[in-house]
Amino acid sequence: MNSVLVVLFQVPLARFGGSTDAARRLLLPLAALFALGTLALAVSALGGRGLAVTALVVAALALTFVEMIHAIASWELSVALAPDDAQGAYLGVHALAVATQRFGGPLLLTGVIAAGPPAWAVLGVGLVAMCGGQHRVVSRGLRKSSLSVPTVTVSE
Repeated sequence: MNSVLVVLFQVPLARFGGSTDAARRLLLPLAALFALGTLALAVSALGGRGLAVTALVVAALALTFVEMIHAIASWELSVALAPDDAQGAYLGVHALAVATQRFGGPLLLTGVIAAGPPAWAVLGVGLVAMCGGQHRVVSRGLRKSSLSVPTVTVSE
């Protein structure tokens, strides 16, 4: 399901991150999708088979859209917030964050799974808080135009 959704929606969703301000605005729906996905994972452990299957499908859908929207917003913001003379360093830190996520993510989620449903809610609150904090902090450092999307396109 994840792969099919990414193939169908990644490019169409990219248009919502075509500027730095648009990418910043994506942090709010990203927070809502994080909340929905983690809440659905918590609910999946509370009832019978039908509830579990439904909740897991909702979680998979929400977190697949989280994956796509996060990729769009994080790339644009990592380029846009970098000073002109330090873009390489900023993109290096962005890549380091991705590597840290790949390393620490499984450890974190193992702990969340072991802790049970309340831990999913705590994780969701933390992710929503981070998105809200980023939304607020990023608004101070926005450029007027996007660096990752050319101002003149082939169609113009």
